[in-house]
Amino acid sequence: MNPPGDQGKRTGDTVGKPNLMVYVGDHSADIFTARVFARLKQYLPDLHIWGVGGTKMKETGMELLYDSSDFAVLGIFQVVHKLAFFFKMRQHLLDEIARRKPDLILLVDNGGFNVQFANAIRKINKDMPIYYFISPQIWGSRPWRINAMKSLTKVLTIFPFEPPIYQAKGIAATFVGNTAAGTMTPPEQLPSKEDLCAKYGLDPERPIITVFPGSRKQEVRSFMPVLLDAIEMMHTKRPEVQFCISRSTIKAGAIIQDAFNKVQGKLKGAVLVEQPDTLWAVKASKLAWVKSGTSTLEVAMLGKPMIIYYRGPWPDFLLVMAFKTVKNVGMPNILAGKTLIPELIQLDCRAQLLVRYSLDLFDVPAKYAEIETQLAQIRHAVGSEDFVENTARELVAVLENPALCQSKS
Repeated sequence: MNPPGDQGKRTGDTVGKPNLMVYVGDHSADIFTARVFARLKQYLPDLHIWGVGGTKMKETGMELLYDSSDFAVLGIFQVVHKLAFFFKMRQHLLDEIARRKPDLILLVDNGGFNVQFANAIRKINKDMPIYYFISPQIWGSRPWRINAMKSLTKVLTIFPFEPPIYQAKGIAATFVGNTAAGTMTPPEQLPSKEDLCAKYGLDPERPIITVFPGSRKQEVRSFMPVLLDAIEMMHTKRPEVQFCISRSTIKAGAIIQDAFNKVQGKLKGAVLVEQPDTLWAVKASKLAWVKSGTSTLEVAMLGKPMIIYYRGPWPDFLLVMAFKTVKNVGMPNILAGKTLIPELIQLDCRAQLLVRYSLDLFDVPAKYAEIETQLAQIRHAVGSEDFVENTARELVAVLENPALCQSKS
């Protein structure tokens, strides 16, 4: 992690250029936001972007004051151990905002930090535009959080049903497109199963299950033993089934590789696939095992049946359950309005149940076909809006128009 210091000072070649401050706190948001930044630079080549983000954002030329991959945490109570760090980081960012006076602030996802951060920014500058991309799912849990979001200038949502919720509270909001639907390569444009199998030494005549172990180091350490046990059990019951295990991020990939190496001799027909090939593997698969999160919607956009799993610290789980306002946790199920996809949460997140539900989908063609049909309907409902282009244009409109950037305190 880069400590606060000289990297927080604007150099001569950035003075006078359009100035965007951003906060991104996790891997998925880093990928999506980096795509927006690449498009932004096409419209505003001199734009200087700085703040908190990840590897992909840095590759676009962003000035990273803090690398989010160094401090990503899993649960609410794990954050407690890093409170001193987050407090110091927040104060440093507020100091930099006061000094640099950005033309626009973009907060992305990570509602636990960003909602209160927006309010803190508003206290030091009542006019600075603050945009929020990938807003908290207030419709699914803790709906009262919307009352703390009135300091925002505008919310850029990724689901078409969200803007009216914010607008009813007097918060400007617009749907820019879904991050999964908007960046997915159409299934017909992905390489064939034969190509995937040739690359990774698999048999194209045998079925494949693609496995998503997660992208954060803590969750990967928790889930890999369960997933590897399930793969071994599945091989005993159905030796013809092959597995593609996603390496996800670089840092998590090392943990996945280490866990895989320890049991590789027991896992015939299982391979690790590089992150860019993961959705290619999904297309070639019969089924996917997917950690609850962004990836569930990506798999749904490919129309592939899946099993959703998750297990977190018990205090976090109980707190979430206490304030949850929807029945399911998986986004495909939330959008479907029912339990379309099996969800194995907490005590149900076990190897035996992964295998049992997988065999159900393998052996009941009618059930499998029903899920495929309804996933296609979900993709249509989410739409195919280009979130990269739409988000970039929303930001450019502010960065280019002084009338929208009111005087700074």
